[in-house]
Amino acid sequence: RFNGFLGLPTTKGEFVISPEFSCFGHKWLFRIYPGGYNCSDDGYVALFLLNKTRESIEVEYKYIIKHPNGGEDVSGGWNKVVKFLPKDSVVVGDVGPAYGYRNFARRSKLINYLVDGTLIIEVHMRTNKPGHQSSSFVPENPFLRNALTDFGNEETADVKFEVGGTVESAMGRRKRAKTPTNTFHAHHFALRWNAPALADMCKVGDDSPTTIANVQPEIFKHLLYYCYGGKIDQDDLQSKAKEIIEASDRFGIVNLKLEAEACYVDTVELTLDNIVEVVTYADSKNLALLKEHCMDFLSSANKIEVTEKVPFDSIPSYLMKDLLVAQARGEKTSCKDGKFGIMRVSEFRRLAQKKGLDVDGSREMLIASLTENGDTEG
Repeated sequence: RFNGFLGLPTTKGEFVISPEFSCFGHKWLFRIYPGGYNCSDDGYVALFLLNKTRESIEVEYKYIIKHPNGGEDVSGGWNKVVKFLPKDSVVVGDVGPAYGYRNFARRSKLINYLVDGTLIIEVHMRTNKPGHQSSSFVPENPFLRNALTDFGNEETADVKFEVGGTVESAMGRRKRAKTPTNTFHAHHFALRWNAPALADMCKVGDDSPTTIANVQPEIFKHLLYYCYGGKIDQDDLQSKAKEIIEASDRFGIVNLKLEAEACYVDTVELTLDNIVEVVTYADSKNLALLKEHCMDFLSSANKIEVTEKVPFDSIPSYLMKDLLVAQARGEKTSCKDGKFGIMRVSEFRRLAQKKGLDVDGSREMLIASLTENGDTEG
């Protein structure tokens, strides 16, 4: 149910989520874009169904919006079983944690389907097609489970690290704090695959531990756990987002860096007083999503207040292009400009991931990489 549908934001790219509901032991929710997704056709509402459980599931689904006076229903869905990946998973090809329509229905049409101002969506799900037996049980590939079992195993580890001592503060880098020194054991293959810069710092079979300075032992443990396929607890990710970003950037753990960045974007409170600090930090760490978030904030803020309170001479001049893109995104009614135009960073990263390209880097770097590999349209 989306109460007060007429009052929901109609700016493209802005969404509202439904209350969570349960089906087949999974939690679900709808994400609706009353003004359309970034690349929806003008006047269309976008609608997506999201799996909010940390397990994948295969279902056949359909959603229906019934006419209050018995008219024709508006419906969507898949007439085949599709796989929803676990929540927060990276999209692989056409498979992800969400499915839906960028052009679900015209907003002007859905207005006629409101019940006391509320848009009501019925969801129908089933796990198998009619007449089909339940699919056979097939055990998952045990590699990740086995790798996590070997995490921290001193007997089989072939490299070790001594972490702690003096740690610089993440903000000003003027203060230093002493932390206890901890020894961590690891396997070089896990680092070579997932933390190449860290792997280059150590040598297999070396009896002397590799010293790691300016990283808290707690953060380093998170990094190693991630390299073995582990998932960092959401509370830890939120409370230590900047520390994880810095350490991941330093040791080449790109996916964890971007995951922590997304978490930081969701929790940081931007103001005209701290915007320069946040955007320069984002630029220094190549945090394209955070930079985009900052530019969206600036472009939507009161322009007079921005000119009075924000010292633009403290912001690198080349970031003005990002600000102009954010302004264009807010003004443009369609993104069918034939090229990348006003596409968002997350879309660039999805395209890069699909093509096997590096997903880290600035917006301009992502565009250059995609263009070089033959993708010239958003």
